[in-house]
Amino acid sequence: MEGTMKSAIYYGIGDVKIEERPIPQIGSKDVLIKVLRAGICGSDTGAWVHGGEPTGIFPGNPFGHEMVGKVIEKGENVDNIQLGDIVFVEPLGATKAGTILCDMVGGFGEYVKVEEAKINKNIYVLDKDIDLDEAVLIEPLCVGTKAAVCMNPKIDDKVVVLGAGTIGLSAAAALKARGMENVVVIDQNEWRLNKAKEIGVKVINTAKKNMNEKLVEYFGEAKNAGTDMRYVDPKLLQQFISYTQKVGMNLAGKKPDVDLYVDAAGAFSLLEECFNNAKHNAKFSIVAVYGRKLEFAGGNFIKNEPIIRGSQAYDHDIIMEVIDHITKRKTAIKTIMTSKFAHKDFVEAIDTAAKADHNIKVIIDYEM
Repeated sequence: MEGTMKSAIYYGIGDVKIEERPIPQIGSKDVLIKVLRAGICGSDTGAWVHGGEPTGIFPGNPFGHEMVGKVIEKGENVDNIQLGDIVFVEPLGATKAGTILCDMVGGFGEYVKVEEAKINKNIYVLDKDIDLDEAVLIEPLCVGTKAAVCMNPKIDDKVVVLGAGTIGLSAAAALKARGMENVVVIDQNEWRLNKAKEIGVKVINTAKKNMNEKLVEYFGEAKNAGTDMRYVDPKLLQQFISYTQKVGMNLAGKKPDVDLYVDAAGAFSLLEECFNNAKHNAKFSIVAVYGRKLEFAGGNFIKNEPIIRGSQAYDHDIIMEVIDHITKRKTAIKTIMTSKFAHKDFVEAIDTAAKADHNIKVIIDYEM
């Protein structure tokens, strides 16, 4: 396909322009996608506010990686993908550059090329009547789902999600889609917490409530094995409690019966509070991006034996689960779409997305 298209080009902090760029030319194994919806990610707003280099967004280049679209051209050696298919573009495999520079896909342009396109690898065919405003949420929902389920939670596990942003709410939605009822979302923004309620989970506003006390109220007290404080000399007990409080340990107070904490907030003080009050063998899945070292009270590693892992990106099984989630509308995930803009208004859209108090997911609609 010859000609030019309009594409959002990143030039630096607070500097994005809509420019005419050549429509990508495809090879024999590639497909050309007409973008129908694109989502603005936290990495995109981070580039707008702080600079894009840490997330692979460099000056003078197109960017954007959350998208759904329609196949309008394909190479002669492309099998099983049909012209007119509505598809989710898996950005981590859409270019030969791979996962590090997934924004090179250029989802904020009118067309994107998927290199060496293969069904259920970097192209996922969707129902033709799928709600595009929900379908564009597949990519962030995959990130949140991976964080929520990578520790293999059981249906009756008690789960706390830290942060009511896009990924935190996506994690909560994934757990609800699996039929899990014991889910709580933590934040200090009441407007965002109302979105969590719409997804169907309990909430705690830590600006108004004591998180630990509220979690004990919701989930009960963990019955950790250990010293029975009723039989400790009162003077010795007070010395013991003072010491444990000083070093950030909670061996004497009530601990909530929480099986899994999913950190999508990136607020270390909040994570630390959860860690210090965790029951024995509590699990921690950390998807939040920290720009600093994380230091915890060392004694809690010995006493509580927590299980901690990071979560990044997603795989084929997660994508298929999320597509099923979206197609069958298993939760009210669409509530996280809070603003929609035409492509020509992209600069206003990314500036709006960066002002996050009353925005969660801002969508670009190429049909407006």
